[in-house]
Amino acid sequence: MRVVVFQRGDWGKHIIEGMREHSSIDVASFTVDENLPHIVDNPQDLLDYDFEADLIFDHTHHRDLSEYLVRIAKERGIPIIVPGANIKGAITPRICCSLVLRDKIPGFEKFGYPEFVVRVEDGTIKDIKVVRGAPCGATWTAAEKVKGMAVEDAIPRIALEVQFLCKASARYDVAKSKKSALHLAGEVHKKALENSI
Repeated sequence: MRVVVFQRGDWGKHIIEGMREHSSIDVASFTVDENLPHIVDNPQDLLDYDFEADLIFDHTHHRDLSEYLVRIAKERGIPIIVPGANIKGAITPRICCSLVLRDKIPGFEKFGYPEFVVRVEDGTIKDIKVVRGAPCGATWTAAEKVKGMAVEDAIPRIALEVQFLCKASARYDVAKSKKSALHLAGEVHKKALENSI
């Protein structure tokens, strides 16, 4: 599988690194300048159209660029994930670790809403395996941190560990929800661990 990440500055760096570290997915990236005008009249001048992909990840966080990428994706029959947006024709989770793909994208099943296999002995997490996690890789790091902890301590702790690693908070509009992206990432992982136990 080949995933192409379009990023503004290094805003998609954590996603690129996470997918490379935790899968065999071929990840390519295209970067645009971080300092863009509020309105981009000709996004085709900034974005390379010449690429092959099975999935597009848009981390440009710019409406004009995102809408252009969604048009390209539709023309070429490629699914596109645009976190934190509301764009028709795109997969638009609030944050990447809340991504639920009802129709699985072949080769991308390892990423999205977290799922664990947990072995508990005497109220302690003896082993924890990540079945599916956030594309940024935070799920795997946080899972290692709670291994060996009492269950009642591990459940809130996994949320905190993810929040230490979360990059979403700086890129999303907190005003859209009563909860910040950072808090949502923590809650998603906490609930996933509770469900797994």
